[in-house]
Amino acid sequence: MSTRTALVILLLGLSRPAAAGPANSPLPTFADGKPAQAVYTALGVIRNNNLQTDVACTSLEATPVDIGFEVFDETGALRNNVGGAGSLCNTGSRVAQACTLDNSTDTLNGCPGAVCPGCCVPGSGAILAVAPGRTVTIGTAGTAELHEDATMVFNTAGNGLPNLRNGSGRVVATSLNVFCTALLADKLHTICDPAAPCSLPPPTIVNVPLIRVP
Repeated sequence: MSTRTALVILLLGLSRPAAAGPANSPLPTFADGKPAQAVYTALGVIRNNNLQTDVACTSLEATPVDIGFEVFDETGALRNNVGGAGSLCNTGSRVAQACTLDNSTDTLNGCPGAVCPGCCVPGSGAILAVAPGRTVTIGTAGTAELHEDATMVFNTAGNGLPNLRNGSGRVVATSLNVFCTALLADKLHTICDPAAPCSLPPPTIVNVPLIRVP
């Protein structure tokens, strides 16, 4: 290969756009080995100032499907791994790495530097083998006013912070016969019972735009 040919190949490689964000990041494989398809792109995904984003999806497929919610920060970096199997450390020096012990002393199987118990948790942002007709909710974290079947642990890619200030997302599944809605919800507060004394304002809950992937 001549020097000129090598230079041309190098320049062509440098001109390719980096894989980033919901449109350009490679599609994942779920923990059961099944490849994912892109179903929706989510705009304005937030995990910040006690606001969290949930997606609720119903499977209309005749057989079980895997469903996942990938999130990206403002740099376009993917912040969770829907293909992760088992539990992950949610803080500490092994954040987003696999763990089997919910403690902060085991440097191989636990979560050193984390506050435990509650540091080794399911955190892929995916639910496997969703039965026909079932609806599941996946959130960036748990909320007081909604129910989440699964949440996610953030890795240290992109801005490295455990939040999404200007985020985006991608709903992926093993079938396109999945239909979803997304909500931005208050993490801390619930809706007050009108019959009981309550001085708190209604907590935030608004729709997050979802765009069906062609």
